[in-house]
Amino acid sequence: CCLQVTFLARNLEEARNLYDHLAVLGPIMLSLSAATPFYRGRVADTDVRWSVISQSVDDRTPSERGENGDKSQKIAKSRYDSISCYIGEESSGYFKSKYNDLEDLEYDKKTYERLVKEGVDKVLAKHVSHLWIRDPLVIYENRIEIDDSKDVDHFENIQSTNWQSVRFKP
Repeated sequence: CCLQVTFLARNLEEARNLYDHLAVLGPIMLSLSAATPFYRGRVADTDVRWSVISQSVDDRTPSERGENGDKSQKIAKSRYDSISCYIGEESSGYFKSKYNDLEDLEYDKKTYERLVKEGVDKVLAKHVSHLWIRDPLVIYENRIEIDDSKDVDHFENIQSTNWQSVRFKP
C-alpha cells in the first residue's frame, strides 16, 4: 500500500530540490499505482487507501480538528497526509515563495524563532517547526532526558511519526 524510496543528495540545495519535485510527483505516482478498488469486501469509492490510512492514525483531539467552533488549536491534517509546504529556496531558480500559499500553516512559533536565530532560513525553519505542532506518539522512559546536542532521538521521534507524502530527512 506504500512505497518508500530514499535518496542521498549531494548537498542541502539538491535535497530541497528533490523534496519539492517529489512532492509533485508523489500524488501522480499514487494515482498510477491505484489498485485497491475493494475495501473490506465492498466496492470502494476510491482506488487507493490513502484516506483509510490517514484516518486510522488521525490522533487529533476534537479541538485540534476544529470541532464545536473552536479554531484556536486547529490542525488541518492528520499525521499521515500530503505535505503542507515546499522547502525550496528562492535563489534556486525553480522555487517561488508564492507556491507556499497556505496562509494558516500551523507551526510551533518557539521552534521557528529558535531555528531562525540559529541561522536556518525561514522556509526550512517553518517546515521543521510545522512538525513540532504534534506530541510524540511514543517516547521511552530512558530516552526522555537526553543530551540533544549529541543525540537526535527527540527530533527523529517527531520526524518519524509524521508520515507525509514526502519526508525530508536532513
